[in-house]
Amino acid sequence: MFTLFLILAVLAAMVAGAVLAAGRFRVDDGESGGAVGIVVAPCVLALYLGAAAMGVVIGWEGYKGAEDGLMAEVGSAQSLYWSTVALPEHEAEQVRDRLRDYLGSVVEDDWPAMEAGEGLSAEGDAAYADLAASVRSLSVSDTGDGLDRLTARQELNSLGEARLERADAATEGMPPALTGIAVLSATAVAVLPFAMLKRGSRAAYFWAGANLAFVFATIVLLFYVGHPFSGILAHDAGGIEDALAGFDAIDRALASPMSSY
Repeated sequence: MFTLFLILAVLAAMVAGAVLAAGRFRVDDGESGGAVGIVVAPCVLALYLGAAAMGVVIGWEGYKGAEDGLMAEVGSAQSLYWSTVALPEHEAEQVRDRLRDYLGSVVEDDWPAMEAGEGLSAEGDAAYADLAASVRSLSVSDTGDGLDRLTARQELNSLGEARLERADAATEGMPPALTGIAVLSATAVAVLPFAMLKRGSRAAYFWAGANLAFVFATIVLLFYVGHPFSGILAHDAGGIEDALAGFDAIDRALASPMSSY
């Protein structure tokens, strides 16, 4: 809601500036060919293009970084689930149940918080703590399942690191200073053509209006592209849900008659 309010405020500023520029603050031919046209306009345009490009790059890198983190998190969860195969049944069942509870909390509790830009949920933290306790309490064994216990602990650490990375990605966005530069320069780029129009030129008004619409659209894009879990570029919880479904497939494979051979 706050983002929508900011976008509407930018649009209002651009439209009001265009009306004032066209009606009361026109730039005459001498000024448009002087400091305004040669120095001010190119400088403002360069600031706008630079800020817009940086915003797109930051948003795309955040999106790809979050994607890599989610893939690592899903991979660690699957490896942790498989590592319980050789463990004693009561210990294996406890770890699997805690892992299911954790991923379920990621989908049901973490994701709404991330979409709202609030980071991760307390419920997800508690579910991960329960999972960590179940893995770290695995008994020491001299049998052949010792490697699986070590693998379980390693994958738990990897899962925790992936969670921390997701927490960072959920609160990252376009730097406020860069957003301010983009908005101010874009407003100037949208308004200046109206100040240089000649009265009665319908074609000039049309292209000035088209320029305003295009510049405003890029600002809308920047406001929504910088967060990897909401807006235009947003990851959903599909990968986590697929991992949960994969656990059922693992259980079916282990329970099949072929698994006893």
